[in-house]
Amino acid sequence: MNQAKKLLFYVVLNIIVSAVTILCVLYLWETTRLKNLLIDRSVGPAEVSQPASAQDQPEETVNLLIEIGEVGGVNNLATEYVRLIRPASDTGDTISLQNWRIKDENNHNYSILDQSGLASLELHSQGAVNIYSKAGNSNPIELYLGLSDPIWQPGETVTLIDPDGEVHDTYMIP
Repeated sequence: MNQAKKLLFYVVLNIIVSAVTILCVLYLWETTRLKNLLIDRSVGPAEVSQPASAQDQPEETVNLLIEIGEVGGVNNLATEYVRLIRPASDTGDTISLQNWRIKDENNHNYSILDQSGLASLELHSQGAVNIYSKAGNSNPIELYLGLSDPIWQPGETVTLIDPDGEVHDTYMIP
């Protein structure tokens, strides 16, 4: 009987110590920058981008239709992607990705819809699409270019070109 009380005491003590430890870790996770640091590095570096023509303008005057949100999995074909995002706009307002292109510094042009095999795709307000370098089955949120080698390198600039052939946004990969 005495040994059962002793065992019960240690089990309850273990539960209390575990609960306090978990609460401390969760508190630190939420109140420090540790969460942002760990999440940003695991997903890939994220950078705020501006179109090349608007880099000298104040940030509030920049009105991009589509932005390069991030480039992740750099130099790894299995995970490499470019995320295009649509900033907030009127609900119901869409932009077709027909004739939009991305290109690297070596002037390799990739027509987003032609290479992915989709006939059309519209990006809605606050929508996003990931464009993977590898082969796969494209759908409205994931497009696959079907390449056999990774295309993005650290220090390289990714350029988003609109249907009129104008540079719409750029993103420098850290």
